[in-house]
Amino acid sequence: MSVSRIKRGRLKRAKRAFATRRVAASHMRTLVTGPIQPVAGDLVLARVDELGNHSRLELICGRKAIMFRGDEIILCYGNRYAPDQFEAVIGPDLGPCDLVAGGGIAACELSRHARMLAPTKITPLGLIGDKFGRRLNVWDYKVSSDDLPPSLPIVLSLGTSMNAGKTLTATSLVRGFKKAGLKVAALKITGTGSGGDTWIVRDAGADIVLDFTDAGFATTYLAPVELIEKGAFRLLNHAAENGCDVAVIEIADGLQQKETSELILAESFRSMALGAIFASYDAMGAKYGVDTLRAAGHKVLAISGRIGRSPLGVREAEEATGLHVYSPWELQDGALSPVLKARASEKLANGQGNNPYLRRIADSPNPMMARDQGRAYSSQLRIDFLGKLAHELIQAELGETPGPGRPASDSRATWPSPFGSVSVTLPELLSQSSNPAFMSIQAPAELIEAAVLAKTRGALKSSLGSLVQALGCPPLSATQMYNLVSGAWSMFEAVDHDERLWAANRLQPNVLAGPALGPHDDLDGMIMNFSGIFNEDPDQHAPLGRA
Repeated sequence: MSVSRIKRGRLKRAKRAFATRRVAASHMRTLVTGPIQPVAGDLVLARVDELGNHSRLELICGRKAIMFRGDEIILCYGNRYAPDQFEAVIGPDLGPCDLVAGGGIAACELSRHARMLAPTKITPLGLIGDKFGRRLNVWDYKVSSDDLPPSLPIVLSLGTSMNAGKTLTATSLVRGFKKAGLKVAALKITGTGSGGDTWIVRDAGADIVLDFTDAGFATTYLAPVELIEKGAFRLLNHAAENGCDVAVIEIADGLQQKETSELILAESFRSMALGAIFASYDAMGAKYGVDTLRAAGHKVLAISGRIGRSPLGVREAEEATGLHVYSPWELQDGALSPVLKARASEKLANGQGNNPYLRRIADSPNPMMARDQGRAYSSQLRIDFLGKLAHELIQAELGETPGPGRPASDSRATWPSPFGSVSVTLPELLSQSSNPAFMSIQAPAELIEAAVLAKTRGALKSSLGSLVQALGCPPLSATQMYNLVSGAWSMFEAVDHDERLWAANRLQPNVLAGPALGPHDDLDGMIMNFSGIFNEDPDQHAPLGRA
């Protein structure tokens, strides 16, 4: 191994990649060469030999600088997992390798997507060391907060794969939390070092923005999951120390990716999470993802992502999962706020009563009500719906419907719900004994919302089936389910009619037709380019509709 001084001017002329941004430039003093095996996170000075797929390098400031043959660039060694781009691993030595990510990752390509050009070829000139010749590694520059399990609540943004819409979902959740008056952190805990995702959530108003590079990783592929978990704790504790009330966490790639598949099984994330929102391309992916997360013990609150481009895909997903598919605009408006508030209240009631963060979330205002969105978003509609559900479940328990002339009982009982108390009339046969068992269980807010916002009878039926199961009741008969779906659907259709009149009276002549998507409003374009997603035009928000 050989150590030589590196001139300050040479370092200043080199293009320095985003992934190296936490390393102090004043510490870069030497060049370490010879028979060295690099490890993940090592800084390397390299020469561009042949331009390929990446012709630009994202600098520490975020600007994407054009590269030329012969340029010297400062990168990090790291492994890369990207089904839409490159699979790559760190080589055994400082021999020629590839630039496999625009954020500045050096590795040896193993495979690439068919649409990718060959990677840009580079020659490492040596590892960058400190004044004593010790190699510099991003791990030594991570945030200083401790890695003990935090108490800050989280919401997870997960998905089927890269480019499924996880970052757009996380960004929209940030906007929704901000409209509820909360201080929110946006964290990405796995992936490949790049600034794109951090800039968008920062622009969305996140108070603290951190990613795995702040936890000491250039990339997280092939990193021990225990270290990734502790890195996430460190970021969460840093966010809490800086006054955040809640954190939105994105986990990169899909549920089949090695680290992601292990992280979703971690009890720590389940216990901290208010729930997960799943971003999907299609209904089949949504169904698989929701089932996988539920099997792992997660509370899945909603579906979002690129599936929102297809009304048919949305209907299929809602009917398959019993969950509502939220558009980015709905999430940005805070439409998921009632569900998140209910989850915080549930955790407060179940052993976390001293958690001040949960209290602030539970007590935060509902942005949709603050926007005067009408009865479709009111608590009373949900209470009325639960009253209808309780009536049908009671009749199912009795096994009959009271006939004409049968004396009515004046006995009433109260059923708690996330939206207020539901007054339930108990028939004489039940009033003489204890309340029905389901009334000791609080109906999950996410399933109530999915039922109230259902776009088809099939979606409503699926949500009702999940509600009945969650309440510990046996499945309803076909006739009972038909009666319940028909009654609830009629209730919601009446509200839809009132909402349309209400919208017309608010002088929004185009709202009934829904948003006309131009080139800056195309959802696919938003997910890939994040252009136009924060348009405050009220015409972007279509009212509820039933099919």
